[in-house]
Amino acid sequence: MKGILFFIVALFLGACGYIPTSKIANNIFDDKVYVNVELSLQDPRNSIFVADTLKEMVISKLGRKLALKHEADDVINVRMNNLEFTPLIYDKNGYVISYKAKLNLEFKVVFKDGTTEHFSTSGSYNFDISPNSIISDAARYEAIRAASSEAFDEFISVIAIKGHKRATQY
Repeated sequence: MKGILFFIVALFLGACGYIPTSKIANNIFDDKVYVNVELSLQDPRNSIFVADTLKEMVISKLGRKLALKHEADDVINVRMNNLEFTPLIYDKNGYVISYKAKLNLEFKVVFKDGTTEHFSTSGSYNFDISPNSIISDAARYEAIRAASSEAFDEFISVIAIKGHKRATQY
């Protein structure tokens, strides 16, 4: 029974032309990628959190190797446009107990052939804190990490669609 169900699901996904975005991204980026995250002068500490997360995402989600700029085939330049923490929920005493971290990133990709693409993405993450407390470094880091990951996923989806269109044109 499990075999029949697996066959039906595989047939359905194969028939509708489903291709994972990571597979499409393989056709877009070459093996070596340089990731440059512009550090924000207003918020350098959070910029470093974003940089670490994005570099990790290039390795884990794209399966690419990080390289020095002069060795890289493709260059991904990232700028953190905005990071804000917005209170979502207050307790009965008026203390904030839930926040939303919203991160806006701007990507400029320079491909091996010299063409460039610009993308703006955003990511968000909701998290709780104890009443009458400040946002801890661990909660802040986790929120930035999750929002960065969501923004990077959006970037990959958009670039995969553009890359798929580009690949089918040639």
